[in-house]
Formats: sequence, structure tokens, C-alpha cells
Amino acid sequence: MSDAPQIRSILDLSTAHLPEEFGQTLHELDGVIADLKGEYGYLMWVPPDPERWAWESVDGPAPAEILTVQVYARRFGCDYVLFDRDGPVNPDLPVWDW
Repeated sequence: MSDAPQIRSILDLSTAHLPEEFGQTLHELDGVIADLKGEYGYLMWVPPDPERWAWESVDGPAPAEILTVQVYARRFGCDYVLFDRDGPVNPDLPVWDW
């Protein structure tokens, strides 16, 4: 057994990668584990297989906008996504104005 700590990766994104309606309700979705900054950010867990999890979620299918981000994050080995008002905008993902 290794004494090395387990380190997880986080994809840092702007909240602009979420439609405005998620700004008030994202914390209610299965997998969003922390409402970090009130209206300014969220920490969301990324399941090992986002597409499968999207259909097996207790709350029903994950919204397509969330699934797109989760699949992207997993592609880079990220376990979490930090949505932050001041986070970076990624040109590979959809963006909404709000």
C-alpha cells in the first residue's frame, strides 16, 4: 500500500458554460456537492461514466448541458468541475450570456 496521497483533478470553468436558469437551481442536481459561492459558483462531481450515470441518476436524466461538461471533464481525467463566475471560458464548450 502506497503512502502517497490521492490527488484529484478539477476542471475550472466559468459559470458562462451553464444556462442562466441553472444559476439558481444547479445545487439541486444530483452530483452537485457544494454551492461554494452562493450565486457565484458550484463544485460538481463528475461520474466515472457520465453518459451511463446521466440515465441512472436518482433525479432522472441529467440535463444535456451538464452532460456535455461532464463528458468533456472526464476526457481530461477530471473528477470535479468548479463553475466560478470568474473562471475561464473554454472555447470547446457552449457558452450562454447571463
